[in-house]
Amino acid sequence: MELAVLSDAEFEQFALKHPQNSFLQSLDFTRFQRARGQQVELFGVRRDGELVAAGKLNYTTTRLGYTICECAKGPLMDYTDAGLVRAVVGLLRKRAVERKAAELRISPNLKYIARDADGAEHPEVEDNRPLVAQLDGLGFQHQGQDMNFVNVNWMFIKSLEGVQDAEELIMGTSYRTRKAIRKAEKNGVFLEQATLETLDEFYGALSRAGDEKGFVYRERAYYEQLLRTTSAEFTKLMMAKIDIPAYRKSITDRLAEESATAAELRREVEETGSKKKANRLKVVQDLVDSYERSLKDIERFPDSVGVATVAAIHFVCYGDEVVCVIGGTVQDYIYFNGATSLYWGMMLHALEKGYPRYNFYGTFGISGQDEEGHGGYEFKKGFGGEVVQLVGDFVMPVRPAVFRANKLARAAAGAARLLLAKLPLRRSA
Repeated sequence: MELAVLSDAEFEQFALKHPQNSFLQSLDFTRFQRARGQQVELFGVRRDGELVAAGKLNYTTTRLGYTICECAKGPLMDYTDAGLVRAVVGLLRKRAVERKAAELRISPNLKYIARDADGAEHPEVEDNRPLVAQLDGLGFQHQGQDMNFVNVNWMFIKSLEGVQDAEELIMGTSYRTRKAIRKAEKNGVFLEQATLETLDEFYGALSRAGDEKGFVYRERAYYEQLLRTTSAEFTKLMMAKIDIPAYRKSITDRLAEESATAAELRREVEETGSKKKANRLKVVQDLVDSYERSLKDIERFPDSVGVATVAAIHFVCYGDEVVCVIGGTVQDYIYFNGATSLYWGMMLHALEKGYPRYNFYGTFGISGQDEEGHGGYEFKKGFGGEVVQLVGDFVMPVRPAVFRANKLARAAAGAARLLLAKLPLRRSA
């Protein structure tokens, strides 16, 4: 076997069709990283001339000259072929040495153990613990199963295979989720994909939601670079919007119509005593009460607000899946179910374009309601799907002495930061 640097076309042809494909191992993301000045190398491994493995390597060098060679969500290869895995690992180690890297990192895009919607393990369906042991035997150190927010290893994924249409799709969601989807549609929430011209609207909503909810989002330049270097199908910066004046008018008109109906029914009940009319009156009065509450809820939004961006989410469409990378709802507008609308709208997009998976991406708080993030997990669970736990990250010391020295230096720096945090603050005179 031999390792070779691949052309963009060769890499994309292999990666796009591979069952382990991921947007992190794509030509679009490669172009983006190159534009940001990152050191990227596309490699392939041939056996008797046939391409049997490939991946994107990123080389990162710290200020102290420590270099890491990483293949995130890769390499792409058949991990059931022990001989192939051994050969590819050996070739990657050699390449990392040639590039003066101190460590090699990989994170295969494979399940660790199959799980269901509740996170319960099902090793009878899929179990890759032997692979973890095999990689350990080849010199890798497994980094454990804790949630990784950089190279995401816990996800929630909904399979769309076999789903025929939107009605079948929505019936696969929970009652609460269906109600939220239909409410948003009825209220006139609509979706829009951000462009370079409307990026400020997207970023304003994303950053505000991130600040309110405490999730980490990228700088505006990151998203601008994505729009400039990747395709409109690959990068979807999606916004959920509501036209406040139009929404208020719609609710006001519906309130007037149902109020008139209620008044007529009330008159008929008083005149005839009809139980059927009385039951109908109760239903209509509930609608009247609901519309009055809705108008009360949006009193804080004058018509001068115009069209408001209520939620913003960064999606990626590549290979076999639509991925919800990061985003959220602006708290002031949570009433409009913007995130629900975005998830649902992109599920419909996945169904229309033939993507077999919808990936909610980073998911935590699975074990119990007292855990941080459990509310987000329950929200995703309402759409249907299963918890997916990947095998995780593996690190191989390529230059052991440098690797150990760096590890000791990081430990010392961490201890120093901890000590400083415990010192009492000096009071000014």
